[in-house]
Amino acid sequence: MLRRLSILLMLVTIVSGCAPSAKEKYDAAVQQLDKAQEQLDKLRPAYDVATQTATNAVCRELAGMSKEESDSSALQGLGNVLNQTPTAQIDPAKVDPAKAGEQPKKVPAGRKGDDLDKLIDNLGAAQKDMAEKQAALTAPLLKVQEVMKQIKTPGTPEAKKYEEKLAAMPEAKAYERQQKRVERAQKDVEELEKELPGGGDKSDDKK
Repeated sequence: MLRRLSILLMLVTIVSGCAPSAKEKYDAAVQQLDKAQEQLDKLRPAYDVATQTATNAVCRELAGMSKEESDSSALQGLGNVLNQTPTAQIDPAKVDPAKAGEQPKKVPAGRKGDDLDKLIDNLGAAQKDMAEKQAALTAPLLKVQEVMKQIKTPGTPEAKKYEEKLAAMPEAKAYERQQKRVERAQKDVEELEKELPGGGDKSDDKK
């Protein structure tokens, strides 16, 4: 009987001696946290691309084009306006007949007035055309800017639509799963840190 008891005590001693210490458990948990964080960092670039893709998709759906597309369209339209040739040109000699000190030549009645009126009409038409083109260029850009602002505002319908589209993407799902692993690993480290000598009570260190 005593012999069996001695054997049991010896086994308990051996088993307890082989169990990892609190420090070893903590170090292992820290290593797991580092590995989880490293994997999360590897998934980040794909996640960033997914967020941009989801943003462009929602913006294109609500505004008709993405921000990049609106910027490109605005630049192209501006170039077209700047390169456009005037609709009509008036010879200054016809508008101002008193050139080089000479007496104005006789022209049929109403000729000078007609030319001047035509010049004024052409200038007015050019200004109106320019204003219309400017409005046509800025309207889509302003709409895109407003949609982008709403996407970045939490709680708006645009933001919810963006979140739904992003959540359905494989890259976002993988990143979210890994992020939860990191959070669990961080919690394990914090719990095991409390089991370290002096790790449970931080108040003594502050005193």
